[in-house]
Amino acid sequence: MRKKNALFVALVITFVIAGNYLFFYDFSEFNREMVVISRVLDGDTVELDDGRVIRMLNINTEEKGRAWSDEARSFLEGFQNKSVELEITGIEKYGRILGRLYSEEYINLEIVRLGLGHVYLAGDDELNEFKDAESEAKRNGLGIWKPSEFSECLNVEINKYDEYVIISNDCGIDFKDWSIKDESTKRYVLKSHEDSEKLVLYSGKGEDKKGEMYWGAAGNVWNNDKDAIFIRDAKGLLAYYDSYGY
Repeated sequence: MRKKNALFVALVITFVIAGNYLFFYDFSEFNREMVVISRVLDGDTVELDDGRVIRMLNINTEEKGRAWSDEARSFLEGFQNKSVELEITGIEKYGRILGRLYSEEYINLEIVRLGLGHVYLAGDDELNEFKDAESEAKRNGLGIWKPSEFSECLNVEINKYDEYVIISNDCGIDFKDWSIKDESTKRYVLKSHEDSEKLVLYSGKGEDKKGEMYWGAAGNVWNNDKDAIFIRDAKGLLAYYDSYGY
């Protein structure tokens, strides 16, 4: 009987210790591995020396050839041929690995903090942290948030259900070479409509005329749950930004 009691007590102690270990253990470190970045593909995508391609989680940077894309890429190139920590979270639709990269800082978050990219599809567990970093960069006019001289000229209304955007301007703007982008990579470059105080941009296909333009997008542009709009002048400076659903 004493042996049975002793065994029972030992098992209880073991479970208590194991339970405390599981409770206090930081699982955020569990899947981290040391990797080497061999090549920077763009401002939010890198290739490792073992051939894996990592799409950085929670962020989106400008595509190649657009304003601020070179700056984001240059920042990541500072980690090229160096060891960083990788935390894998899944696989995205193009087959790239989704992950977080860490050096002395959380690299994904630092890109947003420096204004080199914006928040994109951040999970609830990190959304506030990333949005705070984004707000700080926007408040300081860093990188993609550097304001246009026309930043106080526009009023914008998005109809996310009927898929059109109404842009009113008070400054007689010639919109030639201005661009409109959603939260992802969908982008439309505006043509000249210098006499229009109000411009309506439809997501679908149609024939452009004064005051009305058609994106020609294959499918919807504006998500019904949450999205963002960036309007940039011909120099790539931010004339208008808004988001919804956050």
